[in-house]
Amino acid sequence: MNRFYLFFLSCLFLFSGISDAQDLQRCSTMEMDSLLRAKYPQLGTLQDFEGFLQQKIFEQDQLRKSGRVTAEVLTIPIVVHVVHNGETVGQGRNISAAQVRAQIETLNEDFRRQPGTPGFNNDTRGADIEIEFCLTRLNPQGQNMAEQGINRVNGNRATWTRNDIENTLKPSTIWDPDKYFNVWVLDFASSESLVGYAQFPAQSDLPGIPGNSPRNTDGVVIRYQSFGNTLKGTFPNMPAPYNQGRTLTHEVGHWMGLRHIWGDGNCANDFCADTPPQASESRGCPIGRVSCGNTNMVQNYMDYSDDACMNIFTNDQKSRMRTVMAVSPRRSTLMQSNLCGTFVANPPQPNFRAETQQVLLGGSVRFFDLSTNFPNRWYWTFEGGNPSTSTQQNPTVTYNQAGRFRVTLLVANSLGTSDTLKREAYIEVLSSGQCADKTNFSGTRTVIRDTSGRGYVSGHNGRGVLAVSEYFDNPLGYTTLSGATLRFGRAFAREGTNTEAIVNVTVWNARGFQGGPGAILEVKEVPLRTILSDIANNRATTLTFDRPVPLTLAGLGFHIGLELAYAGDTVALATTRDGEALNGTSWEQAANGEWDLILRRLGLNIAHDITAQVGMKPSVQLSTSALFVNPGESVTLQARGASIYTWSPSTGLNTTLGPQVIARPNQTLTYSVKGTGVDVCGDSAAATIYVRSVQVLGNEPTAETLLSRTTQISPNPSDGYLQIDLNNSLRGPVAITVYTMSGVRAVQRTFQKNTDEVRYPLDIRGLSGGTFLVEIAVGEDKIRKRIVKY
Repeated sequence: MNRFYLFFLSCLFLFSGISDAQDLQRCSTMEMDSLLRAKYPQLGTLQDFEGFLQQKIFEQDQLRKSGRVTAEVLTIPIVVHVVHNGETVGQGRNISAAQVRAQIETLNEDFRRQPGTPGFNNDTRGADIEIEFCLTRLNPQGQNMAEQGINRVNGNRATWTRNDIENTLKPSTIWDPDKYFNVWVLDFASSESLVGYAQFPAQSDLPGIPGNSPRNTDGVVIRYQSFGNTLKGTFPNMPAPYNQGRTLTHEVGHWMGLRHIWGDGNCANDFCADTPPQASESRGCPIGRVSCGNTNMVQNYMDYSDDACMNIFTNDQKSRMRTVMAVSPRRSTLMQSNLCGTFVANPPQPNFRAETQQVLLGGSVRFFDLSTNFPNRWYWTFEGGNPSTSTQQNPTVTYNQAGRFRVTLLVANSLGTSDTLKREAYIEVLSSGQCADKTNFSGTRTVIRDTSGRGYVSGHNGRGVLAVSEYFDNPLGYTTLSGATLRFGRAFAREGTNTEAIVNVTVWNARGFQGGPGAILEVKEVPLRTILSDIANNRATTLTFDRPVPLTLAGLGFHIGLELAYAGDTVALATTRDGEALNGTSWEQAANGEWDLILRRLGLNIAHDITAQVGMKPSVQLSTSALFVNPGESVTLQARGASIYTWSPSTGLNTTLGPQVIARPNQTLTYSVKGTGVDVCGDSAAATIYVRSVQVLGNEPTAETLLSRTTQISPNPSDGYLQIDLNNSLRGPVAITVYTMSGVRAVQRTFQKNTDEVRYPLDIRGLSGGTFLVEIAVGEDKIRKRIVKY
């Protein structure tokens, strides 16, 4: 069933031991993923990974169809780290070589769908993955191992917590993950009650991730009581029902990029079309179980069924795993290591890879040695790089000039020196990429109605959608977002064309559930009048944020979209037609506050017509103290990002030079500022100041309009400590009520207004971060304003 670097820990839990399948708990995949991403924010999201992988699956499929990629059986060298507490070999945690061999035989039977074994099935969806596993014959020094593929480690303790495994055991014992598939077999601490877990594959090694990062933890961890197969020998430390080797099969599936068959949610998506949706994990072997309108594939290795029940990987799962093995770091290099044969006494042969072959000016690239026959000396040269040479095994190089540059490597050991491996134009350094426009839109512009026909997918609709967004990836690590262009397809103003309504264009990080919108990074108020004018003139709405929005998690994605208020005004963004988007990038927030992909929720694969202006350099930014003023009323215009500023037109300005000017316009005007003196991405910005019509006697503003125009809430966004300023002639009791966006009353305060000017402090720091509506009522008159608490 159905974006990039994600560490994925998939686990099978027991409440009280390993003897009863009914004790199996829900997997802690998302918990462990959240912990690691909190430690290494550069790792990206599940959405990053899926966007990358789906595109690569398509590319690999096209290559196979064209005959440019031929099917071959892949062989992966395994090292099994048997972690014990001093026990004799074959006793307790120090499991025997026979038990290890039984497990690898089972793994091969399952991945090859071998006839005559429990790994075979008659399901037409079943697939031979054409991947085999061998116990490595050679250790990292090129020596033949005493026990093939087994590295016995005395951990000097009986049991291990996940924290100790990830921070101590793995980094101190791992063999080069570019050459060996590392598997640790140990005894988990009783507080863990685990059967096993795996590290999910990477989209790429992203710049900025420290060397002691997940590269030093890559592999699979299995409880020793579930490693082996009692059908292949007498292994008394392996109680049923997890005693036939399928724990490793399951976790290797994760290590190769597979999701749980139920998608870790109720009828959710595992991104493989030939695995039927199911409501949850299976227990025991409930063949014939029905959920989500389908007969569930409980025999699938990515379910939680008993070992004896499992026997199937599907063709789509095969395509996913084979693609990961072809394109993912520390997966694609394993088949080149040739560690299952006998050592040949020849000089080493050079080979290497780079974490990325495309980098922005001033960016850094880490190189990884993949040479065979165990070199111990390395001689690198980096055209255009700093340093230009290195003798480190895995050096990091910075590129400060644009172009395409050569990399060479020569390696040596006691048996001799290799020929020089030279790769011309291997690294591309982009200069124009310092500033970029990013969009996912490519297709026919339309305003699509949702599947119920009740409203617009991309804005206000009958389902009460609270917000819509478009996801943008950021693989090159742009650090700032300066502005955006949005194409609106529809807009309606309840109060007519002279409305003072505003629309909130919002930027979120992508740290929400499964890469959805997370924390709000910026909110820009755009007058609805501007949008109406742009639609009437068939042009997009262009905005500059008040400040450079920091994309602080370099290399990770972000969202741009709209927060929607249902006060009678209506806006809708233009999108592609259904099916024209390459990947699911459009999101919506339902009335209950939950975000989800529009593709998943409505079955519509669309992209919003939004363009993000990103860069590695600043842009000229412009903010205003007000958007609507009375004739001659002053408004402050503040520019940032350059050193010299020139303003136009001069009408109503106190000066045309400097970062800050005061404007007193008597009619609606658009003021522009041009910045010079520094190298910027965008050197100009503009803001329209709307001047209200002069009121005549007998046409005074109503009390409600007066309240709206004379009430300010600041700061916004805030940490929750607000000032509410009322500056009008209204008198009487004032009620302030704060509502969540789903309509729940969160805070209520009252006081008496006896003077024109009142400043009232409102403290909502006790509420969680998010968007709220503040209702202010003076007597019978009410207004509502939207605020953001971070």
